Amino acid sequence: MPNLPHTHTQTTVGVKTRYHYRPPEKFRVVFWNDDVTTFDFVIQTLIDIFNYAHDDAIKKATEVHVQGKGAVGTYIKSIAEAKQEATLRAAREQNFPLKVTLEHLA
Repeated sequence: MPNLPHTHTQTTVGVKTRYHYRPPEKFRVVFWNDDVTTFDFVIQTLIDIFNYAHDDAIKKATEVHVQGKGAVGTYIKSIAEAKQEATLRAAREQNFPLKVTLEHLA
């Protein structure tokens, strides 16, 4: 066999990796109206825990009162749970039966 020059051929293959990003699930925090929890407590909670401006807190508290319930914020699960727990703890310290639930957003 004749001695042929040896050549090297290098082929590069591009591979794209696709990452499927799934945004975190969101949860709505809902306040429920009752006949015991004061309007002032709800307003202060919206300001202190949910960072509402005073006028916006009054509007939201009125919505909860008139409609029987109202969504006060939408967050990822861990933050929604933390805000729910902080609200319930503050309500219980004042002997208020405020009901706060989470609604999963699909």
